[in-house]
Amino acid sequence: MSGAIALRPFARIRVEVAPPVSLGTLDGRERRMVAILGGTIESARFTGRVLAGGNDIQSVRDDGSLDLVARYALDLGEAGMVMVENTGIRRPAAGDAQAPAYFRGMLRFTAPAGPLAWLNATLFLTNGWREGNTVVLDVEEVL
Repeated sequence: MSGAIALRPFARIRVEVAPPVSLGTLDGRERRMVAILGGTIESARFTGRVLAGGNDIQSVRDDGSLDLVARYALDLGEAGMVMVENTGIRRPAAGDAQAPAYFRGMLRFTAPAGPLAWLNATLFLTNGWREGNTVVLDVEEVL
């Protein structure tokens, strides 16, 4: 058996979002779309901006938690454009109705050939929370 999984801090992504738009009940669950308006990414390896135009598709569970899939693009300047897909869950904090909900997810990058190509074969985990109309994601590289 190979070594244990370890995590290394990688980046912080701040994603500005619009209010959710309900699509009604589809296949037994409320479905919502949230437009991504912009944002930033900061990493020791690069910085850039989240481009407007992505979205977060949400499915509301009976317990109020959300299954979500967010897809958006990053502009990393001279390093190039990168696609992001973050699949995860958002749920209220256990036992405390006043505590903020939190996000947990698995993030994958789709990067161009060259110095960023290693992102294509690396898995990342996210821990996130809301600050007003901004979702903040701390991204950890899975080693």
